Amino acid sequence: MSEYKPVTDASAWNAEQLNNDQSWIYRFGPQAIAELNAALQKVRHIPITDIRKEDFPLERVAADLKKVSEQVEEGIGMAVLRGLPVFDYSKDDASRIYWGIGLHLGRPVTQNSRAHLLGHVKDEGVKYGHKTRGYNTSAKLNFHSDNSDVVGLLCLRVSKTGGFSRLTSTTSIHNEILRRRPDLLKPLYDGFHYDLKGEHLPGRSPLTEHPIPVFSWFDGKLSCRYLRNAFEPAFEKRGTPATPEQVEAMNLFDELAGSQDLCFEMAMEPGDMQLLNNHVIVHSRTAFEDYEDEDKKRHLLRLWLRTDYRPLAPNFAERFGPGTARMGVPTPEAFGLPPRPPLEHGLPEPAMGH
Repeated sequence: MSEYKPVTDASAWNAEQLNNDQSWIYRFGPQAIAELNAALQKVRHIPITDIRKEDFPLERVAADLKKVSEQVEEGIGMAVLRGLPVFDYSKDDASRIYWGIGLHLGRPVTQNSRAHLLGHVKDEGVKYGHKTRGYNTSAKLNFHSDNSDVVGLLCLRVSKTGGFSRLTSTTSIHNEILRRRPDLLKPLYDGFHYDLKGEHLPGRSPLTEHPIPVFSWFDGKLSCRYLRNAFEPAFEKRGTPATPEQVEAMNLFDELAGSQDLCFEMAMEPGDMQLLNNHVIVHSRTAFEDYEDEDKKRHLLRLWLRTDYRPLAPNFAERFGPGTARMGVPTPEAFGLPPRPPLEHGLPEPAMGH
């Protein structure tokens, strides 16, 4: 398997390294909070997703965010911004601050075919399954990556117990598969079709038109995209079962993602903003028990950010078909097509990712 080689850049970390060196945590000091509060005053009258970068001016904080971006894009692929006093704000104002910070890190893209730009991650009392949004349940989530360059989460409220964030370097998973079973890298580089969960563009296939590589080398960078919850229904719908090698490769990927050596687990605190590079990290979450009181329930806000920083191969990036690279989940309107009809009441809205 001489065509595959280990990757030795900073994105290849293990759990012990992240525990021992927490330079990936950035803290908002009093001056930063004062600057964020001043920016908030300028946008209080603007609907959250109408706020533009120039509406939310930052200087000191913007300089810190530049370092954060470098860490996420060229370093270990993650960062946590800590110290935003979320209990001092209404949820709307906390959302405005989060949105404003996000605009200094990238450009928000749509997280589903209804053009939602700011997602709410909370338990809505539904069960997790192939047709249900995992982030609207209290269930354990499998390791996966989202359909954006960067995914950000702001923690507003934590659960009573559980709900830990689990992160694993896909670069390290690649290197370990190369060490243990190099023969299983081929099916991962060849990739899998995705079931697009009803979010395909009108007139296009409900499955990806070609297999999407799990691992993709392009311009000297190894990128990864993994979503087994979309692979398996695609095999079923195409009527072509996965080969034994494909199943073995997915099983080994999952085993390594959850392994004690590679998987880093963290409890998010209220006010934490977690940023992950989807091209070098898979993430999951443990199951949790929530509070009865609605205002105490676990609640996170999610942004999918486009940064255009990392070069991506077209066959890796265009998951929804030609012209859809880095668009998140593309909306029909973006392609001059009629908008989707309203959802029927009570039906869960499908979404790629969590």
